Amino acid sequence: MSQAPAAEPKIIVVFGAHPDDVEIGMAGTIARLAQAGNDVYVCVATVPDNREQRMAEAREAGRIMGVKDILFMPLKSLDLGYNRKSIGTIDGIVHDLAPHSIFTHWIEDSHQDHVNLTRCVIAATRKNHFNVYMYEQTIPGGITPAAFRAQYLIDITGFIDKKMDSVRAHASQIGRNGDWWIEGIRGRAMYRGYQMRARYAEAFEIIKISGDTDLFSGEHEQSIARLSEADSEFAILE
Repeated sequence: MSQAPAAEPKIIVVFGAHPDDVEIGMAGTIARLAQAGNDVYVCVATVPDNREQRMAEAREAGRIMGVKDILFMPLKSLDLGYNRKSIGTIDGIVHDLAPHSIFTHWIEDSHQDHVNLTRCVIAATRKNHFNVYMYEQTIPGGITPAAFRAQYLIDITGFIDKKMDSVRAHASQIGRNGDWWIEGIRGRAMYRGYQMRARYAEAFEIIKISGDTDLFSGEHEQSIARLSEADSEFAILE
């Protein structure tokens, strides 16, 4: 049986203000996207402290999630803001990678770096034709007057272990936030899972949809490939 040529992998870019932000917000989705055959790039805007250790932790988390690369933006903590330097840096990443979809922080997050990064992402993507999504507020997070609108839920039941392992890769933050930090991250994924009748899920708000929204088309192709292999093995046995 002849097989159709595999589709080109989609390029997905995930922005986080600091190391560990994207793992808290959407590591299960990142792992699922990568396993589906997409090229996922994680972009960390700034490393506020313990630079070498935290960069190493981010790289290990990226390995667990299966990302194509971890990109560290050349911004110091005081440089990250809603300004031309930050927007220009993101412009460059968008130009170089030409993504299918972008994920970033929730714009009503309680942390100013998270908010400023997303404002920059929105500014940099205003004229581009791709999808832009926001993941939930980082844990731990403060009080915010807005309410997150879970417009898009992604089942990560098969990827919860990778999510939690990627979070645990940030050992420096476990020491800072305690074991209950880990429990809170898993608990929120379970809560979102209940909302879509799954064991675990992650939630997103939508900023912009432009064209193809099928982020997991590779899963269908992989299923077809497995069926084809099974048919071939059955034919040999016959």
